[in-house]
Amino acid sequence: MEQWMNYAEQIRQETGLPIICVQTSRVSVDQLLLEHQERGWELSAIAEDDSGAVWLLFIESLSWHVSARAMLRLFFTPQATRTGGSVINQVSAWLHSICHGSPISPPARLEQLWSWREPRAVFLMEHSRWESVFEWQTLQPLLQDFFKGEDSSFLGIPLGRSYYLLLVPISILGNQNDPEELLEWASGLHDLVSTEQMEHVRLLVSRTISTPVLLGKALQELLSLSHALTAFRPRTMVAGSWQYPLEQWAAALPPETRLELLRSLPPSITAHTLSAEQIETLETLFQCQWNISDTARQLYVHRNTLLYRLDKLTEQTGLDPRQFPHAILFQLLLLFRQN
Repeated sequence: MEQWMNYAEQIRQETGLPIICVQTSRVSVDQLLLEHQERGWELSAIAEDDSGAVWLLFIESLSWHVSARAMLRLFFTPQATRTGGSVINQVSAWLHSICHGSPISPPARLEQLWSWREPRAVFLMEHSRWESVFEWQTLQPLLQDFFKGEDSSFLGIPLGRSYYLLLVPISILGNQNDPEELLEWASGLHDLVSTEQMEHVRLLVSRTISTPVLLGKALQELLSLSHALTAFRPRTMVAGSWQYPLEQWAAALPPETRLELLRSLPPSITAHTLSAEQIETLETLFQCQWNISDTARQLYVHRNTLLYRLDKLTEQTGLDPRQFPHAILFQLLLLFRQN
């Protein structure tokens, strides 16, 4: 990877375009990215060598034309190698680039170099506290025990300080790949880390994938879910990529669009401030898919008490959350105003 340094310097001298290549460690990647982005530089390529060093290529965003950017792929694409460890390093660099919003192409001939005998579930752990000093490496003994001592059948990939990706063959999960079963595994792992390590982490899981080429898509879905939960449901610590579609849609909207949607809500609903009890009632009703009996059980109230609450809310706002169109308006209100 030292050749990247030479290429970057040669391009800078020949073209005058602002470009630099920096070597760092996995732990320092996030901080280095933040520092350069604040100065107007963007990440163009990232790779990790066999020693664990991370190489980052930065260009000054405003100075590079689209055609010039395309040229960079000719010089700064990690080369595929024959050893499994090197392939994993390339995969790690590829996934790192996705985490930081500057995705590079997946390693060449990835399926041939890293063949999977069975589908795998993708779990993403993320720190919930920036001030935490917890290191992902300390999880290894815990993971070996949780996954029945399988030390070579699954793979953990640290993605900087923030994320840790686990690729677990479904045979280790008892060949269970139903979404609810995957959520149970995620919940169990979350509880284990929380109690044994006393560490606050969020545990997200995607549907199983059959080939490493699909890793990029799975990671992007999990990152999208993470962003949505951070924005709208910060207390949710275990979830699947197929959940919270409304929150994921809302998180992808520009702030000005969210404001316009809020302004478009009926005055009767925006003028009324929902109480904590009403918010809990609405969110539980939506989680139970409008099933009154299940909602009452979840809230530990009598069915008639729940009906009274809903009638009172309808009286105050003119909207009935038991009707789907009105429920959508309430959900938008909870997303854009209450949060």
